[in-house]
Amino acid sequence: MRTYKITYRKRAIDHIREISRWYEAVKDGLGKEFRDELSQRVQILTKYPKIAQIVYKNRRFFTLNRFPHYIVFVINESKYNVQIVAVIHPKQNIRP
Repeated sequence: MRTYKITYRKRAIDHIREISRWYEAVKDGLGKEFRDELSQRVQILTKYPKIAQIVYKNRRFFTLNRFPHYIVFVINESKYNVQIVAVIHPKQNIRP
């Protein structure tokens, strides 16, 4: 089984920082817990990116377990790359 490389769009990195700061303001350490869970879920995508269904155009959504957010990503099969496009709350626009 081949491992997919993970890349992040700047927008996704900005989302992660913003969400992490928000959770940290709610409770000390919660922002780190969010980032840790996100990292664990992204690790799954390195091996099984097709685990998530296509929701909009070629974008797939993969949910976090504890936190109400989706990892929005696209797969480039020819380059074995998973690009994280955004990390969003379910009530946000699904067309990032």
